[in-house]
Amino acid sequence: MNCSCIHISHPLSGYVIALLAGLAVGVLHCSITELQAQQRQDVWFQSSNVLSRQVALQDTSLTPRQAEKKYEDTIYELHGELVKPQPSREFKGEISLDPNNQLHPVIVFLVGSGPNSTHTGLYTDFVRENLEQIFLQHGVALMYFDKRGVGLSEGRWHRTDLYERADDARAAVKFLQQHPDIDPKRIGVVGHSQGGTVAQILGHLYGDSLAFIASLAAPTYDTQLRITHEYYNGFLCSSEPEEVARDKSEKKAISDLNWVNVFPLIKTWRHLSELSEFSPAPHLAQLRLPSYFAFAELDYYVSAEWGVSALKKAAGNSANTTIQVFPGLDHDFRQTADVCAGAELDLDDRRQNDASKNRALEEAKSTDSLESDELRQKKPNYSKDFQRNFQQWVLAEFRLNIL
Repeated sequence: MNCSCIHISHPLSGYVIALLAGLAVGVLHCSITELQAQQRQDVWFQSSNVLSRQVALQDTSLTPRQAEKKYEDTIYELHGELVKPQPSREFKGEISLDPNNQLHPVIVFLVGSGPNSTHTGLYTDFVRENLEQIFLQHGVALMYFDKRGVGLSEGRWHRTDLYERADDARAAVKFLQQHPDIDPKRIGVVGHSQGGTVAQILGHLYGDSLAFIASLAAPTYDTQLRITHEYYNGFLCSSEPEEVARDKSEKKAISDLNWVNVFPLIKTWRHLSELSEFSPAPHLAQLRLPSYFAFAELDYYVSAEWGVSALKKAAGNSANTTIQVFPGLDHDFRQTADVCAGAELDLDDRRQNDASKNRALEEAKSTDSLESDELRQKKPNYSKDFQRNFQQWVLAEFRLNIL
């Protein structure tokens, strides 16, 4: 079985509740050498609206006074976690650090949208299998952090737009540039879903400070099209004819955006209002650093076809841009039978699912190892093809050999 040894750094974290039972058996099988192969530490850093204000001041539709007021000059304290490979004499694996440079390259990972998107929540499996298990062994460090208003970070997630998220990612990069164990010239930003869109923005506005960006299952078209695509798939999955589904989805997307801009009554509507006029096209056109775009063929939320088309239209045939479309995969790069089967649970279903999973994990404490193994086998099966291609591209940009 695969064994993930995890050190819980904060005693009050919700991560503890979800993992203690599930790892109770697995941790016993983890060797001391594996525990010594990584070092996890809490990190805190400050962020303010630098890039977002810069964008506002360049917006000709705003007066200088409006632009200055658009983003309050507030300092936010953000919480994250830095995971470093930690080789020791007992560690039998190989860490492929450049012998002339013992500083670690590092990936800053940006999660998707919503209040529950954290590296210790919805992204627990994703970051473990698609980041930690394929990069730590090569000497690449990883940094995760909570969005504004999520976890231990200050702020309000539903009032944070994509430029402010880019500000926070920039602050994380600046923090790492000063870290004694990190190579400041080898910092890459990887984002999934909405986090991938933030990576696109950062690549344009802060690209000189980065080794690369990677956008995973993220839209490269505007918010209205993004919502249209989701509704389109929803209607198709409800057996609507294609022409009817397209017409209804376009009308509903426009109606939704008009509604949330006038009546942002709940937090999710307020957040959608913040994103309603966003288009990534101007940023994609200005990318000058190595950029990796991965799309999933059967993604319910992001159209691979629309995404590739919009990206090529905005960025042209840039030699710095790598585009890969993975057949048969869903939004999280897992195998799926079709687009409908690849749709994620809605928020209420997720909460019910999390509660059921926690109960199952509690029950697993008193079961034998066979039952625990069966529980673990139900975890998502991420694509090896995606992992291999993604890993090879990142390691090449970090100038690391593949072991």
